[in-house]
Amino acid sequence: MSGNEQLYRKLEKGVDLLKVCLKRKPERVAFCVKLETFQILLLKQVDGFSVLENAIDLQKVQEVRIGKNSKAFERWPEETRKFQNNECFIIFYGSSFILKSLSCIAKKDDFEMLVKAIRHLAAESINAPYPLLVERWLCKEFNCMGNLRGTVTIKHLKAFLTKVNLKLSTNRFKELFQDVDTEGMGEINLKGFASFYYNLIHDEQLFEDQLAKDDPRITLHCFQTFLLEHQKDLYAVDKQKVSLLMREQLQDTFRDAQEPFFTVPEFIDFLFSKQNDALDPQHNEVDQDMTQPLVNYWIASSHNTYLTGDQVKSESSTEAYARCLKMGCRCIELDCWDGPDNMPRVYHGRTLTSKIKFIEVLRTIKEHAFVTSEYPVILSIENHCSLPQQRNMAVAFLEVLGDMLLVEPIERDGTQMPSPSQLKRRIIIKHKKPPDEHEEIIFQRDEGIDFDINNTVKNGILHLEDPVDHTHRKKWRPHFFMLTQNKMYYSEVQSEEDEDSDTYTKESVPNEEIDFGEEWFHGKLLNGFTEAEELLHQSYLGEGSFLVHESEMFVGDYSLSFWRQGTVHHCHIMSRQEKGQTKYFLCDAISFDNIYNLITYYQSHQLRSSEFSLCLAQPVPWTDKHEEKEWFHSNMTRTQAEEMLKKVPYDGAYLVRPSERENFFAISFRAENKIKHCRIKQDGRLYTIGTAQFASLVELVNYYGKYTLYRKVRLKYPVNEEVALRIGGI
Repeated sequence: MSGNEQLYRKLEKGVDLLKVCLKRKPERVAFCVKLETFQILLLKQVDGFSVLENAIDLQKVQEVRIGKNSKAFERWPEETRKFQNNECFIIFYGSSFILKSLSCIAKKDDFEMLVKAIRHLAAESINAPYPLLVERWLCKEFNCMGNLRGTVTIKHLKAFLTKVNLKLSTNRFKELFQDVDTEGMGEINLKGFASFYYNLIHDEQLFEDQLAKDDPRITLHCFQTFLLEHQKDLYAVDKQKVSLLMREQLQDTFRDAQEPFFTVPEFIDFLFSKQNDALDPQHNEVDQDMTQPLVNYWIASSHNTYLTGDQVKSESSTEAYARCLKMGCRCIELDCWDGPDNMPRVYHGRTLTSKIKFIEVLRTIKEHAFVTSEYPVILSIENHCSLPQQRNMAVAFLEVLGDMLLVEPIERDGTQMPSPSQLKRRIIIKHKKPPDEHEEIIFQRDEGIDFDINNTVKNGILHLEDPVDHTHRKKWRPHFFMLTQNKMYYSEVQSEEDEDSDTYTKESVPNEEIDFGEEWFHGKLLNGFTEAEELLHQSYLGEGSFLVHESEMFVGDYSLSFWRQGTVHHCHIMSRQEKGQTKYFLCDAISFDNIYNLITYYQSHQLRSSEFSLCLAQPVPWTDKHEEKEWFHSNMTRTQAEEMLKKVPYDGAYLVRPSERENFFAISFRAENKIKHCRIKQDGRLYTIGTAQFASLVELVNYYGKYTLYRKVRLKYPVNEEVALRIGGI
């Protein structure tokens, strides 16, 4: 076994480390790698059992940074002070501009191994052959959909097709499903799902003219013809190059012949592989003339580089500089204002944006300036500082950037700007010179801009009364106001909890043990055990009646509640990891691959304790409770919804109603001074909005009350007749 393989096997078993996050003190977790899906798993010990706390796709890992340079470490200085930089690392991951982060502290013996392995696996996940990438992706998608039996149904596949933006006729969809559902059970396993996928992308029409009926292979001649006639790839005139391309794609020593061939799936894999990328790989390297004067080039530039969101109240971050530079940006902006300790701060002045230290910005720029490109970096300085702090800025530039900083002309007697090639690995400061003593300064207003925040007369926080809240105690919500010479602008200050980049939402981690089709599964009960007891009392289904719900004490686990002799009992369904697979059990002696198998077993085998034994009998069926909510209108039309929402002119006002289409609901809400409608599909007891799925309308509404539904709008103000009359006055 190679060194890397031994390393991976160790990571599969799990390595003990400390996880540092914003909301909780550093806690011990098991750090594992699931090679089947190429994911990092963090497992937390709860009551002696492993509970999945986070999962990170290795393909989304952008950087592994050694040291303590993260907000999580800053949040807990006392708890992390005793650890050295060579014990701490941060994983930056994600696909959006603002990356998430995971801050970790490893044992000294494990530190180098962990950092090396994560970097190597992240690179391997990007450079892996296309068939392997598809295999991992299919496994992850299957886990996200899979039910308690480790299978997916036709309902799951309908949601999958919506997620991948593919529309099929009902007949074609059923035909594809029946082809892989060989036993006619209405559900398929992972192998069947993979077959469904490959049948889905195999277009027979594409191959009719290319393949002989008695030889369903793509021969060297056939492949060369395809490249020349269909893709217009000029290199394909050379038969030897085409042969080499096929052999590199196959990577099979038994088929390394001068006349190779592709099977149809192999040919499809080639079509989607990097070898068939639309971008010519030679353009990954700069091949233009870079010896012209710098002013002759377009330069990739960033405005307000430090911001992670809007210009009024978002967060400023040094990570924004790191991200821009690594994405290839060569001109970045620093808005500098007087700060404490006679050192400037970088932020969007006279707003609520947070402030970052000028010196930290310079250190970040130095570390990341030339990771992606060796060509010069230009620092565009917007200077609002006093002369004493400007002098300190100059000293900081020299001390931090050192020889990288351009302080003298490249050519002493040069008559034109130096070229990008001459300026490689140099940092240039772009700044307005102070005017000469007798120089006339003329200010011109840009008529295309309504106002500039920097030129406001006054700005600050004012509280406005919440006009929609219908509790007896009035609420006052903070707003940021900006007063100009002729107008006043304001924006609501969000009161959401501080985001923790170490946390994840329920959609980011596969939850294969949940099956919305099982009537005994009640999901998350708002009042936990109390509500479970009420349901069992109200249903009155007799001895052994039961239900399963998410545990309120053990996050990620489940509870079994059942009726025995007039009393409700609760059992913790425990879980543990065995060889990378989650097992569920009520007692150590018997464990199950999923909860469905556990429940099925105890319906025919007795639950035993020191006091009693019984079999699970009648399940308490799940029911949705949206009809009793103030925001639900069972008999309202689209037109009536719009008329009601017109009376409540506030973004985030909403109601839910049945749609005109059968098995659909709609959220009608206000956003950007307009009324929008968002369709919700009901499929059995599953509610789907876009690609997100929920167990109930109540859960869906609660979710979008916390997270944005449309752009930056959340569901904030439930609207009914009473609210519309009070606000609208009619």
